[in-house]
Amino acid sequence: MKGLLMSRKQWAVLSLLLLLICLGGMIGSVVLIDPFEIYHQATAFIPPISNGTQNYSNAGIAKSYDYDSVVIGSSMTENFTPSQLDSLLGGHFIKLPINGGSPFNHRQMMEMAFSTHNVKRILYGIDVEALTYFYTTPKCEMPDYLYDDNLFNDVAYWFNSSVLLKYIPACLKTLGQSDPDQRDSMYNWGSLYDYGRDAVLRNLPAVPVPVDQTPAESVLSQQSSLNFKHNYIPFIQAHPDTEFIFFFPPYSLARWYEFYRDDMLLYHLAQKEAITEALLPYPNVKIFDFQANTDWFLNFDNYIDPGHYGPWINDAIVQAISEGSFRVTDCAQIKENNTVIIDHVHQLTASGTWPDSN
Repeated sequence: MKGLLMSRKQWAVLSLLLLLICLGGMIGSVVLIDPFEIYHQATAFIPPISNGTQNYSNAGIAKSYDYDSVVIGSSMTENFTPSQLDSLLGGHFIKLPINGGSPFNHRQMMEMAFSTHNVKRILYGIDVEALTYFYTTPKCEMPDYLYDDNLFNDVAYWFNSSVLLKYIPACLKTLGQSDPDQRDSMYNWGSLYDYGRDAVLRNLPAVPVPVDQTPAESVLSQQSSLNFKHNYIPFIQAHPDTEFIFFFPPYSLARWYEFYRDDMLLYHLAQKEAITEALLPYPNVKIFDFQANTDWFLNFDNYIDPGHYGPWINDAIVQAISEGSFRVTDCAQIKENNTVIIDHVHQLTASGTWPDSN
């Protein structure tokens, strides 16, 4: 009986030891290979950076990459080319976009960048619709355990089934390979879609019609105000030596019509004026407005849908910023640009026909 009891103890110890070895092996493989580059930048394989892994990949890029300048924003910023930004704006850029993100999501990206690097320049695309999102709510849920400094909650990374069974094997398949263009190509979707009138108008009515509009509010909405105060201005004030370049991306006329149809056009434009007024007084801020550029927003060949433009527009935006074109230095310019948009929407509904592609 004593020998049998000892064998049971030995079996328990052996089982526990094997379990610990397995757990240690799993943790070690994740830390050593580190597919999302949380602990170190990949040098021996091509990391699985894609639009589908963006919220995970951004954590590693922000922590582990060498950079001093950052692109922040939604999918409107995903087609920027960091090497072009380096050349025309100066610095060493990386992209930290959050596709469909809220200002709070973008705040998370800036917090990570500023806490780990000396950031000298931020290029930030402002989507006017996103200003109405709740100021402390991530529109895209984030793996917060990858964005903090608490090593213990990384257990969610170490024992993640997708990391162990999908992403580590994918990394091992590219062992010994590298992609020197990945910094430029990451998250870029420009070649994946069709462009033109049919693509833009696919889900829109054949005949744009006029609708009743509620006059724009004369006061700033509460959510927009809270977004300014909590997700923009604290960074500008805390980092006076960092240059913040904000820009309003050029949606197509079809997108402005969608806002108009939903009785949100005047509201969004009013919030655009308000954020411009709030940001302009800061000396480390520059604002550029590309939304009234008729060469772009009236030409549906630039778009895959009402809002998303091709990478050549991203390239042109960077070129314009480097030259100081389309820069806003007072609120009157924003009002004039907004009037151009409103006038074209009214012309559209008065004619009852969509413009042909140029």
